[in-house]
Amino acid sequence: MIQIDIVTPVKKLVEGAKADWVKLPGWKGELEVLTGHRDLLTLLTTGPLSFLENGKERKFAISQGFAEVRNNRILVLAETAEESTGVDKARAALAQKRAEEKLVQGVLGEHEFKKQQMKLQRAIIRQTISS
Repeated sequence: MIQIDIVTPVKKLVEGAKADWVKLPGWKGELEVLTGHRDLLTLLTTGPLSFLENGKERKFAISQGFAEVRNNRILVLAETAEESTGVDKARAALAQKRAEEKLVQGVLGEHEFKKQQMKLQRAIIRQTISS
């Protein structure tokens, strides 16, 4: 078993959950962590995070961060995280639509363009995990 904690600057979403496996959105692709995994410190990108707890898969949408794997424990530090059960699908769809509209306008500076890309990516991931 692997113990997992998921923490954002605002709150601790998961503390000490016991998981059979954990899938993380690694910077260069998905990482799957099983019991006995070697120690690891890795960057996380915006994407889905999931783990199997008591035979049930729990899913989260996270936005960038870090994960530390050590001694069958995973600590996830993310800018934002939301569990699939808390996703408002209508709000996520609206956020996707707004971001797409702003990106299509094409009059954004580089910073604002990247910001809208991130908003679009988060909205799509939030809808995907809540399905």
